[in-house]
This record gives sequence, C-alpha cells and structure tokens, in this order.
Amino acid sequence: MFRGGLAIAAIGLVWTMSPAPGDRAYPAAHRGEHSAYRRGPRVTIDLGHWNGSPGDARLLGLADLLTWDGYQVTRSRQHLVPELLEDARVLVVAGPLSFPPVLRPAAAAMGWADRPAFGPDEAAAVRDWVLGGGGLLLAANTAGSAAASAPLAAAFGLAFHECPADRYFAQATLGEHPLLAGIHPEYEAVQFAAATAHGWVTAWPAGGGPAVPVLLAPAAAGFCAAGKPLAAALEFGRGRVVALAAQLERPQSAVGRPGNRQLTLNIFHWLSRAGN
Repeated sequence: MFRGGLAIAAIGLVWTMSPAPGDRAYPAAHRGEHSAYRRGPRVTIDLGHWNGSPGDARLLGLADLLTWDGYQVTRSRQHLVPELLEDARVLVVAGPLSFPPVLRPAAAAMGWADRPAFGPDEAAAVRDWVLGGGGLLLAANTAGSAAASAPLAAAFGLAFHECPADRYFAQATLGEHPLLAGIHPEYEAVQFAAATAHGWVTAWPAGGGPAVPVLLAPAAAGFCAAGKPLAAALEFGRGRVVALAAQLERPQSAVGRPGNRQLTLNIFHWLSRAGN
C-alpha cells in the first residue's frame, strides 16, 4: 500500500477478448427479449477534450466489451457538468488533450503545449460526483495528456508524468488490489497483464484513501518508470478512482501480444461496485 508521495506509473492497456470471463456483471433478466445494453449502470466515455471520436476503433472496442457485460455505454462531447454526470455510474476520461494533435507543434511554438484541458469547474464537478459515489477511470496515454489532465488529476491528489518513450511489457507484475480477484475469484482472478508503460503519476493525500497498486513495471534498464506502480486504485469519499494511461484498443490483442480482457472487466466491476 502506498501513501503520500506514491509513484503510480501510467500505463497503456490493450483491451482484448481473452481469457474468457465468468458471469456478466449486469445480465439482462430475459436476454432473449431485452438487450443487456438497457439493464446495467451507465458508463459515459468523454470525447469532449480532443480524446477520440465516436468511430475510434479503440473506443468502439471498449464500448462493445462493456455492452456485452451489460452496461449502458454513452459517449459525450459535453462539458463535464453535474447534469451530465448525475445518471452515470462510471466516467472514462482517456488521453485528454488541450489541442487537436495536428495543432500541437504550433501550440508548442507559442508556449501553449502544457495548457490544461479541464477548467476548475469541470474538475470540481467530477470531484464532487466521485465523492458522492461515482467511479472515474482517468487515463493519460498520449503525448501531452499528462499536462492536459493535470487539473482533473490534482482534484484527487494525483499528478501524471511522462517518460521520454513508452516501454511494452508482455508480463507486468500484478499488485495486491482486491479488484484483481474479480467478483468470483475462482474464475475471474487476473492471471497476467500486458502493459505499455507511458510514465507515472505521483499521489499525495487529498481527502481520499491510500492509492493501492494494481500493476507494477518490471525492472528495466534505462526506463524512467522501472519498478514503479503502473496503475493504482483508490477510494475517494463514497466513490472510486483508477489512475492509468490506457490505450483503449480493439477487444483483441495485437499479434503476438497477450491481452487484458479480464483486467478491463474487473476494473469496471470495481468502479461500478458490481457484486457489492
């Protein structure tokens, strides 16, 4: 368990279709008559901060996996305001940017590259929503997203940092967080995890519980996040936060790379309190 000053490395997760999970978290009562899409809690995927498009294959893959598991998945380009969040159980904010990627060179030339993507009102709205019971998946996975997400991360006592280059680990070290066991530990426990480490994030007390590592990077010479936690989870008020840098890929692994389907499901089960 890590306390103030904790280094939580941000990672890139590859969302995959194996290994097969156990029972769906939110199954439809009559699957032949009603879609599971309308049965479970709502997951809102943020698209309002230059972090993807409705047709992005990475987001479609994640949405397909969550819909299969019974969640209601919506995508939003709106400002993060209380009215948007009030009906959501989980909010996904992945790879936010302050500018479109094509404008980053021009922004850097003008000294604007590190401008935040979130205003104080958005950070406060999400913080209050999590305190009231919401679940936040906050991911920094692209160049510039660490600085862009700074105000939102700081609301939870987090600060993302980036390494000069990513490092892929076919077998990241598993932490000790309960979400790794799954709802049904006998067949939902995470056995392995592949990670593309993008950097790390420091944590300090901000009104929440201690951040607990979910994944750790193996020791690797010359890599700035070597040996540090790659993902962490924390309780915050009545809500929960998972911090990582996640590339939300298609729901199958890249050629020759193991995937993280069960880990992905377990993260969302924990954030939405499935089985609790």
